[in-house]
Amino acid sequence: MTWSDVVMAARRGEGPLRHARAIWRRLIGIRLPMIRPLWGALYAERELRLARWWPLLAKIFYREPLLRYRCASVGDRLTIEGAIPQIYGNGRISIGHDVVLGGRNTWVVGFHWSPDAVLEIGDRVLVGYQSMLSVAVGLRIGDDTIMAPNVQIYDNPSHPLSPARRLAHDPLRADECAPVSIGSNVWLGSNVTIMRGVTIGDGSVVAAGSIVTRDVPPRTLVAGAPAVVIRELND
Repeated sequence: MTWSDVVMAARRGEGPLRHARAIWRRLIGIRLPMIRPLWGALYAERELRLARWWPLLAKIFYREPLLRYRCASVGDRLTIEGAIPQIYGNGRISIGHDVVLGGRNTWVVGFHWSPDAVLEIGDRVLVGYQSMLSVAVGLRIGDDTIMAPNVQIYDNPSHPLSPARRLAHDPLRADECAPVSIGSNVWLGSNVTIMRGVTIGDGSVVAAGSIVTRDVPPRTLVAGAPAVVIRELND
């Protein structure tokens, strides 16, 4: 006799499972006693877990203290949209006031040969979702700058350009890195990449998908790979 035969016999009230339907009906009819303090506490836990202010509690009591522990300074009214950035290295990090950090950020601040690397994020800066900041020497982001999702900024080439040195797993040298400076009120579009030694002037815009390899004048729109000046921004 197959399992299907046993199930069909149970539905007819026959066989070894002939009482299964009655048992099932009794089980689904079970009602636990109403212990109001117990169920009230569980209901409050559910509401707390589903409420919009649950992320605020996680930020206040877990995420922000962890980030403050790692950073040299963190300003007031920090907003963390998700987990804190994944931070590598022992460099110095300072974050200004009213900063918004998107989720899934990765920050490499200092390599084993460059413990003096510095990452400075100014006031009212928005660091978008899944941004990558790689700092071997220094990166400064000015006040009121907006970084859209997937922005990547490197003040270093990540690996030696020499094939022989890469094969030998040689570390980078200091002369292969150059600090990056992002001015105030700059807008970096999504998927922008900024390379070592670049300075972006105040009020400029870097269009989505651009790769910036040279300095950008203030109040200028640039686009392309490599990025070139499109026009001036004169309000």
